[in-house]
Amino acid sequence: MNPFWQPSGWPTPSGSRPRILLLGASGFVGGGLWTALTPRHEVVGTCATRPLPGLVRLDLRDEPRLAALAAGGFDLIVHAAGLVPLEAAEADPALAHRLNVRPVEVLLDAVRGSATKLLLLSSDNVFDGTRPRYTEDDPRSPVNVYGRTKTAAEDLLLAEGGHLIVRIPLVFGRGPWANTFLDRLAGPTTAARTDLVCAPVYLPSIGPALERLWDRTGVVHYGGADVLTRFELMSAVRRALGLPTRVVPTEGGSGCRRPPRLVLRSTRHTLLGPGLDEALAHLAA
Repeated sequence: MNPFWQPSGWPTPSGSRPRILLLGASGFVGGGLWTALTPRHEVVGTCATRPLPGLVRLDLRDEPRLAALAAGGFDLIVHAAGLVPLEAAEADPALAHRLNVRPVEVLLDAVRGSATKLLLLSSDNVFDGTRPRYTEDDPRSPVNVYGRTKTAAEDLLLAEGGHLIVRIPLVFGRGPWANTFLDRLAGPTTAARTDLVCAPVYLPSIGPALERLWDRTGVVHYGGADVLTRFELMSAVRRALGLPTRVVPTEGGSGCRRPPRLVLRSTRHTLLGPGLDEALAHLAA
């Protein structure tokens, strides 16, 4: 039997197909969700600055447009948009708040009183990285601007009730439009830190995981099976794909502070992303 995240292993949905609004479908993670969910559900996806076939243009700062879309009678709104690079958020906290927090307020106002459910993709950066692993019940203590904006967005949904927050870690793989992860390996050398530990999750597994989790409310974690350093991850991807870059081990870094160890585990379900070997075999196929 195929694992749950490969298409023939997916559960068969019962009843009618839900209508889904996917915010950020043109991004790296959002593109992976678009690829996974559109064959099985009625999905309206959005893009920001570059037009893409089948996607609706939306700037998150256009609040009337965002509210009108959200009020369109969707069963589920998956919010995978915002300002993601940690350094960009650190450089402009006001913009990070405008793109990562304010849209959640607009969405909540738009769907309040309706049957529409919000699913916010959040981050392991809501934690400070001082514990061996983190479950949903561990206290949050973000150490950078990005983590603080994600914490603020989470608080909005938790105060409202009835919605879902899915925290995910570093994501690796190949996106249909944006290749944020593999672009890091495009140069002659790739610096990768040996002092940052994570449980990275493979992009194609996220959509099927959300499909199994989106009937829940509150907070759930979805992480990868293996725990390794950024250097170990980048080196393994380079070998699997036969890339010409040389992965160089580094420690420390400039810019924003990063939690040293982020391993997400769940007490609320048993799903884990595929192991590294399995994911890399799929990526290289």
